[in-house]
Amino acid sequence: MHKRLQPLLGKVFETTDSKNLYTYNIGICVNADPQKQFGENVGVVQNEIKDKGPLKHWIIGYYNNSQLIEGTDWLILEYLDGQKYASHCGYEPRKARIMITCDNNVKSGEETVKIFEEEIDKTEDCYYLFEISTPDICIKEPPITISLSVGSILVIIFIVVVCLYILLGFLYNRLVLGAKGKEQIPNYSFWQDFGNLQADGCNYICRTGSRSESKPYKGLGDDQLQEEDDRDDHLLPM
Repeated sequence: MHKRLQPLLGKVFETTDSKNLYTYNIGICVNADPQKQFGENVGVVQNEIKDKGPLKHWIIGYYNNSQLIEGTDWLILEYLDGQKYASHCGYEPRKARIMITCDNNVKSGEETVKIFEEEIDKTEDCYYLFEISTPDICIKEPPITISLSVGSILVIIFIVVVCLYILLGFLYNRLVLGAKGKEQIPNYSFWQDFGNLQADGCNYICRTGSRSESKPYKGLGDDQLQEEDDRDDHLLPM
């Protein structure tokens, strides 16, 4: 038998139809009549309600001839080969369909049974339909576990250490040393020099252009020299 049905195995339920004409005993893979007055392997029994006179009983289906259909949050247990109809449904044997639905609002052991209908308005494939709501067939979702890699753990530790370093250093500089402004930053001078060193290193490694060199002297270009005629102009008589 299916493992989702196991919590209900051996249980017997009783229900009454809406018109108070019949009661039903339903056994989940067990005899619906513990006294076995109707024989062995009886899955569902229909009992007539009367104030006077002998009561009538009908066997709806046997659990040793059954079928199980499974859905995501429901099961349908079908008992076959019950007593034959006397005048309708083509005189075929009765059968019961027990729809077991998942309902976490119901406590285990406090399930109730509803009968929806007896489908007899056709010539074949007639059935009695019951519903049992229970939390026992609900699929238990496994707990979600989140695993962290070694790298993720190291990153988290690094972030925590940095935050503690900044926070504790800030409080120490402010409350103990009485620092103000930027001086409250832990090891402010070190980080300032460290930033300058990084800038110099980046400038040295990453610059692709030629570095300009200072020359000891600068010569005169031709454009700075006067024409020869201009240099003799002061020798001419006025």
